[in-house]
Amino acid sequence: MTGAQQHRPHREAGNLPRIPMRPSRFVLVALVVFMAVAGAAVFECIAGHFGAFDGTVAALVVTALLGFAASRWRRRQPVAIALHADGLTVWDRAGGAQYFSIIGCAQWSGRLLALTLSSGKNGRRTLLVAADAVDSDTFRQLAVRARRAASAYL
Repeated sequence: MTGAQQHRPHREAGNLPRIPMRPSRFVLVALVVFMAVAGAAVFECIAGHFGAFDGTVAALVVTALLGFAASRWRRRQPVAIALHADGLTVWDRAGGAQYFSIIGCAQWSGRLLALTLSSGKNGRRTLLVAADAVDSDTFRQLAVRARRAASAYL
């Protein structure tokens, strides 16, 4: 059990370091599969009415637009987080930090955690945290804190 022997600085009291978030392969595969299915669906719809050439063009345009939107979404994801008792701090690519309180959460089979965050002034924001984006101990702690904070918000 090598994971239990690793030094985990975020477990020490009073110390809230940045926990780096890696790009998730799980989310990347889901995005690519979604783009492929959407492109195929557009091709089938357009090709049935206007022909294969128009269907191909429409499918390529839709796939390119979805790819552009996915890349923008990926760039907006935080690069690091710090866990607090009732919320978390996120750091963006520019190094800016912002504290959010957790007001809702949903967890899908230990693979994905969807957090609804509120900063008070900017309204709500949704953050998806895949299990492969952080280490397993951090994901588990984040899931427990999110459920507690969300139930306290209700």
